[in-house]
Amino acid sequence: MRLIRKSLMVTGGDYLFTSTDFTYTGSYTWIDEGSVNGKSFYRIKFLTSGTFTPKKNIRIDLFLVGGGGGGGYGYNTYPGGGGGGGYASTIHSIVLLANQAYSIAIGAGGVAGTGNSSPASSGGSSTAFGYSSSGGNAGSGGYSVGHPGGSGGSGGGASTYLSGTAGAGGSDGNDGGAYGGVAGGTGQHTTTREFGDASATLYSGGGGGGAYTSSNPGSGGDGGGGRGGYNSSQYGAIGGTSNLGGGGGGGGAQQHAGAPGGSGIIVMRNAR
Repeated sequence: MRLIRKSLMVTGGDYLFTSTDFTYTGSYTWIDEGSVNGKSFYRIKFLTSGTFTPKKNIRIDLFLVGGGGGGGYGYNTYPGGGGGGGYASTIHSIVLLANQAYSIAIGAGGVAGTGNSSPASSGGSSTAFGYSSSGGNAGSGGYSVGHPGGSGGSGGGASTYLSGTAGAGGSDGNDGGAYGGVAGGTGQHTTTREFGDASATLYSGGGGGGAYTSSNPGSGGDGGGGRGGYNSSQYGAIGGTSNLGGGGGGGGAQQHAGAPGGSGIIVMRNAR
């Protein structure tokens, strides 16, 4: 646990709520955001799965991000597509009851593609209090020309073939970049910022597509997306960032693995 504290007392919805008024069996960060017009504000970022038990009734808002999809495998002259970022969603005004044990699951990042018979996988769903956000889809890979990026909160970038620049991972809900006639992954087309606030943390970046040469991999999308690789062991694909739900970069040509997606996150705050 990491504690960020400005004052001891925090108001949760209509209720007084402090950092000692709950238990959680996983890892989390507590943030006291001060007070406005006599009302205090807080948020809790759940980083790993566990059980949350409030000691008082509280009313909250909830933000969920699934795990990012893994990047596709690069085979011969066919690099892999980038994984999609985890889907993001916001729910307002949820009532939690005192002494009720609530299971929270943080979606794992998808597995990287490492061979024709070992394709990349989609990220896991993040779930809490009866709500869920799905993980991003895996980037395509293996023996075929042109691999699309995975769909997700933001889409993964498409891979190249021999020349040209691979598609960049999407960010803030946008599609991943295309290559020629090969599409990038489809994004959710709504913001992936925390609680939809314009200045808040950005999540769910798509992974960049893999390439054939060193100058051409797709960049990872803002919000944790990993860069694609190319046909060298010195320039492998980069994984999505943990607890941002970023997609993994696509593997470079000539039998190079993609990269794994980053784990998701769940954030709750007092209802606003």
